[in-house]
Amino acid sequence: MNDMTPLATSASREELEALRDVMRDFGKNEIRPRIRDLELAGEFPREIYRQLGELGAYGTMIPENMGGSGMGFEALAIVSEELAYAYPPLSAGMNLQAATVPLTIRNWGTPEQIEKYVAKLISAEILGCNGMSEPDGGTDFLGAMRTVAVRDGDDYIINGTKMWITNANVADVAIIYCKTDPKAKHKGVSAFLVPTDTPGFAASRVKCRVLGNLMPTNGLTFTDMRVPASCMLGAEGEGFKVAMTAMDFGRLTVAARSLGLTRACLDASLEYADLRTAFGEKIGSFQMIKHQLADMVVEVAAATELVYKAARMYDAGDIATRESSIAKYYVGEVCNRAAQATAEIFGGYAFSDELPISIYLNFAKLWQTGEGSANLQRILIADDALGWKLMDRHAQKVRNA
Repeated sequence: MNDMTPLATSASREELEALRDVMRDFGKNEIRPRIRDLELAGEFPREIYRQLGELGAYGTMIPENMGGSGMGFEALAIVSEELAYAYPPLSAGMNLQAATVPLTIRNWGTPEQIEKYVAKLISAEILGCNGMSEPDGGTDFLGAMRTVAVRDGDDYIINGTKMWITNANVADVAIIYCKTDPKAKHKGVSAFLVPTDTPGFAASRVKCRVLGNLMPTNGLTFTDMRVPASCMLGAEGEGFKVAMTAMDFGRLTVAARSLGLTRACLDASLEYADLRTAFGEKIGSFQMIKHQLADMVVEVAAATELVYKAARMYDAGDIATRESSIAKYYVGEVCNRAAQATAEIFGGYAFSDELPISIYLNFAKLWQTGEGSANLQRILIADDALGWKLMDRHAQKVRNA
C-alpha cells in the first residue's frame, strides 16, 4: 500500500488554539511540577505517554477512522512545540508515537498492519521506535547500512545492528530498515515492521547522562531474526521511499520541538534577568544581556513563521520537503544560540540539577543532528537553490508512485 493522500484537515483556528491551550496547561500542571521526581526515579514515563495518548496528542496526523483526530500538520507542530517547551525529553514521542512510526504505517502499511498498530500507537497503548541509523553512520544511513534481510521462503532472516534508537528498550514494535539487495544501493533498501519480542531482537541501553533519564537511546542487535514477508512496509526495495517520507515529517516535528525549546530558553532568561541582581542592578539592565534577549525574541518570531509555513503547506496537500528542511536547519541554529545565551545569563546556576538549563543545552545540540544534521541540511538547501538537486524530487516521486 502507498497511501500518500493528504489528510482532509478541517481544524479551525479556534480548535487549533484550544489544542494549544490544552497542551500548554498539561505541560504546566502535569509535566513541569514532576520533572525532578521523574528524573530522580530514572524510569521511563509510560504514564505520561498514556496521558498524552488520551489527550489525542499523538493522533493529529491520523484520520478519525483509524483512531486519530485528523487535525493535521499544524496541530502536530503545536503539540510538538508545547511538549518541548514543557520539558524536551518528553517530546520524543511526537516523532515515535505521532509521526515516524504510526504515520509511516498509515502511508505504507497494509490494511492489516494499519488495523493492528496505528490506533494502539497513537493512544500509547503500545510504544514504537524507528531503526534507521547504524554504528558506522547516522546521516549516511544508506551508505553505511550493514543490516541485511535475506529471503528464506515466506520469511526474511535479518542480521545487523542499529545505533541511537530512541525508546527501543521500551518499544513494542519497531520499523527496521535493511538491505534486501546490498548491490542495489538505495533501491536495495526495504522496511520491516517488527514486534520487539521477535526472537533475535535485542535492545541495549546506551547511557547518556547529559540527556537525563526520560528519553532512553539504544543500540539494537539482530541475530538471525526471522520475520514473515508480511511484515514488510511497502514493497521490497521501497525502503528508501519509506524512509524519505518518514524523515520529511520527522523534520517538521524536530523543528517544532526546537522552537518550543527556544521559547523555554527565552522565558527562563527573561524571568531570571528580571530577578537576578549584580552590582546593585537587575542583570536585565546590562547591555549585553539586553542584546541576547532581543536576539532571542526576534529569532523566535522568525522561527515560528518557518515552522508553521511548512505545516500549513502540508495541510494544504503541498509537498514541503524544502520548507521542512529550511525550518529544521534554521530553528536548530536559533535553538543552539538561545540555549548558549541562556547558559551565559544563568552563569553557574546553569549547571545545577535543580534547573533544566543544561538539559536545554544538550537537547538543542541533539536536535541539530536528529532527522539529518545541520551540515547536511545546508548542503541540501544549497544544492536546491543552485538547481542541482531539487529537494522535493523524492517526495514528488513518492506522491506519483
